[in-house]
Amino acid sequence: MAEHILKIMLVFHLALIPATSAWAEDASFAQPEGATMTMQELSEQMQVLQKEISRLRDEADVRNKLEATLEEQTETEKEILTAAGQDYALSREGALELTYGFTYNYNSTDILESLSPQVDHSSNHNLTNSLIMKYALRNNLTLNGTVPFVYKSDQRSTSNERNATDIGDLSFGLLWQPKPSDGRSPTVILNSSVVIPSGTSPYKIDVDEALSTGSGFYSISAGASVSKSLDPVFVFGSGSVYYPLDAASLSQRRPGPTSSETVLNKVEPGKTIGLSLGMAYALSYTVSLNTSLSYSYSTKYTYRWNSGATSTSGTSTAAVLNIGTGWRVSPRRTLSTSLGIGLTNSASDFTFSFSIPFDFKL
Repeated sequence: MAEHILKIMLVFHLALIPATSAWAEDASFAQPEGATMTMQELSEQMQVLQKEISRLRDEADVRNKLEATLEEQTETEKEILTAAGQDYALSREGALELTYGFTYNYNSTDILESLSPQVDHSSNHNLTNSLIMKYALRNNLTLNGTVPFVYKSDQRSTSNERNATDIGDLSFGLLWQPKPSDGRSPTVILNSSVVIPSGTSPYKIDVDEALSTGSGFYSISAGASVSKSLDPVFVFGSGSVYYPLDAASLSQRRPGPTSSETVLNKVEPGKTIGLSLGMAYALSYTVSLNTSLSYSYSTKYTYRWNSGATSTSGTSTAAVLNIGTGWRVSPRRTLSTSLGIGLTNSASDFTFSFSIPFDFKL
């Protein structure tokens, strides 16, 4: 635009320039009184204007290279938010995304043995390898599924180590964005999922000899995530409701209050409400940083025994501080890492996880 304006000014300037001595030789062109500009001076002005046009053209080229296209901005926003959580970004229609994820949880506690004054220290290590699949039916609708493979280890100072390796609970869900992003309003994505108890149930094992790799019951969940770009920072938050179904028709034998055994017939799990809030920032073209605080509240569990008696657990509250990063290892692939630090007794002492996606266009 600046180049065109300068050209118009140049033409206009030439139209108003007084006639030179060469033009004055023609009787039909009389040089106005007081005109002093020569052809050499005119040539010098034209060279100055041409240099200015070249300078503005070079500046425009630099700006065009620095300014990201809308598609690049959208992709960058997706990478930053995906590093913060899987529920904050959708894929383009027809895209199949396979993501490998790894999570390590560590818990430790001291247990006072009921039959002796000795204190037993328990350390739990949980390693989960997950394959997460996403398929975008539309730009605003994505289906997903997760297949976890779990390894667990429980070590107590006064007993032998117990280990378990098995598949975990399968989950299937969908993400739906009811309104397209316009850059001004927050982006809202609704989500829901169903968990199938395909892992080893904690209510169908010998609790003294084996470990579980699943929850033992079906469950459904629903929630919403919200994100907003406040250049150069992204803010995000989410809320969810977790509703488990009862685990019935059980016949698990457990140690009773004395030397006798009792049989567990049914478990009524507690419901959970979860909230999270955080922010993310692009440190450079290849690295982003995010931090968030997650909170969940679970109601009590109810256990029903064959004798007709019932037992209930207390409610629990879990809070975790998460610090994550996103590392762009290629133009189409970003490695996401996260470190979670438990702030309450019900939360894991710490959690480390990472994931990397592989995209395909069908």
